[in-house]
Amino acid sequence: MARQIFAGRKIRHLRAQLGLTQVAMAGQLDISAAYLNLVEHNQRPLSRKLQKKLESVLPVKEGELSGGEEARMLSALEELFSDPLFDRNRPGGATLGDFVAVHPEICRAVLKLYRAFRNAREDRLKARESLSADPYFADTSHKLLTQLTSIRSFAEILQDNDDLSDHQRGRFTDVLVDESKKLTLMVGELFDFINGESLESSSLSETPTDEVVDMLSVNDHYFPELEDAAEQLRERIGNPQPYGLFDALVHYLDEQLGISVEIVPVTTQPSLKKGMWELEGEDGGVLRLMETLSVSSLVFRLARVVAEVAYADVLEKTLARGHVSSDEARRLCLKALGSYFAGALMMPYAAFRQAALELRHDIDLLRRRFRVGFEQVCHRLTTLQKPQEEGVPFHFVRVDLAGQISKRFSASGLRIPRYGVLPAQWGVQDAFLKPGRISTHSMRAEDMAIYFSITRTVTKPGTMVGQAGNTFAVSLGCEVSFARHMVYADGLDFTHPDSVLPPVKK
Repeated sequence: MARQIFAGRKIRHLRAQLGLTQVAMAGQLDISAAYLNLVEHNQRPLSRKLQKKLESVLPVKEGELSGGEEARMLSALEELFSDPLFDRNRPGGATLGDFVAVHPEICRAVLKLYRAFRNAREDRLKARESLSADPYFADTSHKLLTQLTSIRSFAEILQDNDDLSDHQRGRFTDVLVDESKKLTLMVGELFDFINGESLESSSLSETPTDEVVDMLSVNDHYFPELEDAAEQLRERIGNPQPYGLFDALVHYLDEQLGISVEIVPVTTQPSLKKGMWELEGEDGGVLRLMETLSVSSLVFRLARVVAEVAYADVLEKTLARGHVSSDEARRLCLKALGSYFAGALMMPYAAFRQAALELRHDIDLLRRRFRVGFEQVCHRLTTLQKPQEEGVPFHFVRVDLAGQISKRFSASGLRIPRYGVLPAQWGVQDAFLKPGRISTHSMRAEDMAIYFSITRTVTKPGTMVGQAGNTFAVSLGCEVSFARHMVYADGLDFTHPDSVLPPVKK
């Protein structure tokens, strides 16, 4: 069920660099020249066997022809050039594809520059909104206009009245000088205020969240070290059944790490450091969790604390393979890896993958079997990327009511917007009209590929009595050829043109 790999442009470019004809290279690969021609024109996917042969012939590193990074880069560039800024000089898809294959470093530089431009543009808009709503700015603007009006009035008096006495002219001139000094001070204070606001958002690098998404994507959202560590921990705690995992983790935290677990009643309305939880103490301590958390969320939190405390070295080694540019990005990456460990512990790879196939990805049945939440199941399904034992290549996205994306990952090939909000054509926001119910959706993308997805709302509990929680829409989807593996697609006819939406508009 692995996603299909198309790396034709890169193969064609590397072959040309070596000065080989298609016939000559086909001979080295022990395939026909006609088949190599189809591969180079992305008319045939790259099999693992052919990929290994190509890696032995071409000047590439192992795994470089997987096409994952190229696909992500091409997707990001297509989104970049969909900006109205490029309406008059937007390159075609084929041109972009060739450029990505031949000049990946330039593409990365262009994307970095565009992110800087987007951040700067958004910062400017935010600053404008902030300034217009700030009472100090409004009051100072009014004073400036009053001051300018006063100066202009005195200047017009001096200009229009030639019969003023020297005494009168001198008095008006003194007033002009005084008013001008006040204006200079006022303008200086205003610039100090504006500069103070803008310094908070002066960074032009890509956001830490973007770096986390890139780190996950580069690794195809699969981390074997964390899978192994989670499996080792399950063996240490006696391979408990899902309903016994909570007690087993509480015991492990207490006995092995010296951390006692306390469930905090919501009626006390405490002020926990993280809203729903807090961990106090360096060596050992107390882990406090709000009772409003579901059992699956409680287990998830326990597992992540175990990862961060007992398996910190594994998290660090895994992160060391990536490239993060700031402390904040590093913190978020470690948090994401800790969450991955928790998901792997709660839903062991082999057992979960087998269950997903047997139950045909019925999310409700999966969450009941493994005692986990709807979003946890969807997220775990995207991590089934173990070579030779892959699951269905899914894409996953979580948005709020406004369409703002808070989580995204795509193994299906569907391009998920990196900037802005999720388009309404995706149908994800429609889930808010039917809270708690699973809805299905099909969509034809710009490359004419059809994708099938399911969406449902999930609500995070409030921290106090009577406090409403945050509600999100979670969507899980795949390319239509994999839809037969999902129970939700039964009875749907994807060959009929009315069953899919028009191409997604940029």
